[in-house]
Amino acid sequence: MFIDNRGKEWPLEEAKQCVGPGWGSLIERLWEYFKGREVQVNQIKEKFGGLRFYVANATDLDYMEIDQAEKDSFATCEECGEPGKPRINGWIKTLCDRHAREHEERWRAGQNFIS
Repeated sequence: MFIDNRGKEWPLEEAKQCVGPGWGSLIERLWEYFKGREVQVNQIKEKFGGLRFYVANATDLDYMEIDQAEKDSFATCEECGEPGKPRINGWIKTLCDRHAREHEERWRAGQNFIS
């Protein structure tokens, strides 16, 4: 179970909303790994095109599992979960070819937001 930094339970579905839907499986994998234990998760976010998963009470083995999920995020489209790679276009975002094109089109149209 994920516990936030205030000691409250952090439901899986809420934790998955911290990043794009394509990385939901990475969060689910960590959720399963920590199943049966309480782990304080301070923050889940995207930074520089990769997943960041910050915890407070983890072992070295826990950090190895977290590191693997973070590494896997650099090969997983944050939008859909298909194979992707980091793309740089005013931001760094890990996307598949299709979502990279869509974001490029929005960027060129002046809609420089990430959905």
